[in-house]
Amino acid sequence: MTAQAPVVAVVPVRDGVSGKSRLAAALDPGARRRLVVALARHVLGVLDGCAAVDRVVVVTADPGFVAEVLDPSGHGTGGPGPDKRSVPPARVGGTDVIREPAGRPGLNVALEHARTAVRAVGPGRLLVVHADLPLLTGDDVAAVLAGPGDVVVATDRHGTGTNLLAVPLGSSGDAARPFGFRFGAGSRAAHEQEAAASGLTCAVVDRPGTALDLDTLADWDDLPTGARRWLRDVVGPGPA
Repeated sequence: MTAQAPVVAVVPVRDGVSGKSRLAAALDPGARRRLVVALARHVLGVLDGCAAVDRVVVVTADPGFVAEVLDPSGHGTGGPGPDKRSVPPARVGGTDVIREPAGRPGLNVALEHARTAVRAVGPGRLLVVHADLPLLTGDDVAAVLAGPGDVVVATDRHGTGTNLLAVPLGSSGDAARPFGFRFGAGSRAAHEQEAAASGLTCAVVDRPGTALDLDTLADWDDLPTGARRWLRDVVGPGPA
């Protein structure tokens, strides 16, 4: 544990069937599933290596698929970098898995459910990290946690979305107005507005490792060559 207030990282992970549907023109369902697994393993491995992160939690509607993501026998999980190809996942156990509430779909609902489940740890910070950030590094995570605000938004490459979000965790007995998650279209501005309404300061971080989430062929085209090579090794035939 760190000497500072604890940081709990929450990673939302979808199922292995519906993810990355906007890449369907280039990747078949099996390839998209392998892509989702590889990206999630990379993000979880980065978080596991961050000294500032005390606990990692996955929130999902499909715990069976998350078990596949966390399977220590998986291959092709190393992130982009020199001579880094088929590396076993860095995080193979100890990750808490929280099932999304039944009959209440949606990312914001899932995150609120996860926050309620973990906030008994007391005052600290909650770090939401999307599971599809192929360029994410430990330095990126540290930069978000060091951001000069009660709330820190790591924006996407368009400057409108939110790929990482650090907020006060608080405790289950807090009477203060809780910060509401506002993921969706225009979430950067929505989170800035939510911070102001909650009486919290807000900072925005823009880094290459936090900005590029992989959803579309345009995102794929913007990947550095090394990252594209790594993902082609994992996924198989797909985008050039």
